[in-house]
Amino acid sequence: MQLPDVNLDAISDPAIRDVVQQLLNIIETLAAENVALRLEVQQLRDENARLKGGSGKPDIKPSVQPPATDHSSEAERQTRTPRGKPKKNETLTITREQRCVVDPASLPPDARFNGTREYIAQNLIFKVEVIRFLREEWFVPSTNTTILAPLPAGYRGGFSPSIQSLVPALGDDTTNVSQPALLHFLRTMGVSIGAGTIARLLGDSTGCWAEEAEAIHQAGLASGPWVATDQTATRVDGQNEVCHVVGNTLFTSYHTRPGGTRQDVLAVLWGQAPLFRLNDEAVGWLEQTSLPEHLRKRLVLALPWERDLTKAELAEQLMAAGIGLGRQQLQQVGDALAVAAYHAQSSVPIVTWLLSDDATVYDHLSDGHGLCWVHDWRHYAKLRPVVAAHLRVLQDYRTEYWELYRALLTYRQAPSAAERERLRAAFDSLVARKTGYDALDERIRKTADKREQLLAVLELPDLPLHNNDMELAARRRVRKRDVSFGPQSRAGARAWDTFQTIAATAQKLGVGLFHYLHDRLVSPETTPSLAEQIAERSLLAAQPAG
Repeated sequence: MQLPDVNLDAISDPAIRDVVQQLLNIIETLAAENVALRLEVQQLRDENARLKGGSGKPDIKPSVQPPATDHSSEAERQTRTPRGKPKKNETLTITREQRCVVDPASLPPDARFNGTREYIAQNLIFKVEVIRFLREEWFVPSTNTTILAPLPAGYRGGFSPSIQSLVPALGDDTTNVSQPALLHFLRTMGVSIGAGTIARLLGDSTGCWAEEAEAIHQAGLASGPWVATDQTATRVDGQNEVCHVVGNTLFTSYHTRPGGTRQDVLAVLWGQAPLFRLNDEAVGWLEQTSLPEHLRKRLVLALPWERDLTKAELAEQLMAAGIGLGRQQLQQVGDALAVAAYHAQSSVPIVTWLLSDDATVYDHLSDGHGLCWVHDWRHYAKLRPVVAAHLRVLQDYRTEYWELYRALLTYRQAPSAAERERLRAAFDSLVARKTGYDALDERIRKTADKREQLLAVLELPDLPLHNNDMELAARRRVRKRDVSFGPQSRAGARAWDTFQTIAATAQKLGVGLFHYLHDRLVSPETTPSLAEQIAERSLLAAQPAG
């Protein structure tokens, strides 16, 4: 529904103009409420039908997604540039050459040899080998011991490094092949293997890959001044948990935890269960909360100063002092003490800049906090004005919003003090206006409140303006969930995190996952780990140009 255009500027009487403007905003409010109520009524009808033993309204997707529900900002923020298609054969290395000849008997009498014509093709060989290793055995009478010749590197459990690498490469890379499909594929190829072996290979039964994933995470945190993060759901043994993704241009790591609170995020960045410390930073935080002053004073007297406590020790200290805290109060106190302890420690690199969406769990964890422009615009994209004048001002505002976004992208390439001040002024001008469309003005006010976070790129030009990289990383977990539903144990969740960390990081570094896993099994001494490659590239990036 779209109302006819109303030209407010044509109304000369300011009082009448204000009344009409208010009426138009009331229409917008009622239209939005009507849409929400229609949706709620349909949901109640569906629930009522299910309670009566029937079924609700089927959710039939349209053949083409209607633009009214598309909150993407891709078209507005991207500037399309033509790109050529590289020649495929330029990147190939010839491994075998075969001459194709013409049967002389088929040639006409006057045929003359005219050279050869090149044709390049690729081949993939699937060949099962069953190898019998004859291991020399030597007996030493003087020590009554036996010396047995070692197997070639990487052979374990009756399977070669190739099979041990292929299973996780297919199961945890972008292919996301399920365990039953992996079992069927390998057996079809002639490999005698059981479902239990597939599960062990995907479950990292030795723990060596988990160590690599943790090293990737730590190297990634130390690789630059910023990291980005996001969350998505993961069910572990039927229980709802949260997968936290963390990364930058060199790595992505996955961490499944029971919740998505600030302390869970802190545990991921810290790499351990949070500790709790009362110090000046914690006291300053507590003063900004809704805790009563008398309760804050009791906490300061009850807890040791500048000493780390575990969660259990903190609970004991509070109980001994007779301090009873409600759930929200306990969360506030825990957040303040945990963040203070994280900032006071020196065992792991403290994140300097954090890029995220505007969820409050990411506040106060780092010195600087950048917010995603794409996520901010999604709130605007949900506005559905029915008044033509309001639609027009929303479209005009959208144009200016993405013009500023592109100007910030240009600033990242060549930052300067003058341009920094100009962009700050441009942002202030953008969020200072009053359009008369109440829903839009309220959204603009909320954007203005996030000024420092949205303009974080002016302080750190390397910081991206959007968090799409982490959202795409979270979708990898969603796709794996679609195929495998969810891990059935804590060990399974750790294995999911492990191989998705290795697979996503290998992709960012341009390393083939299968070959990397294989080479790390066969020759770990000469194959640099992904963590080592991250450290090397971060050092190169830190060197001044020229």
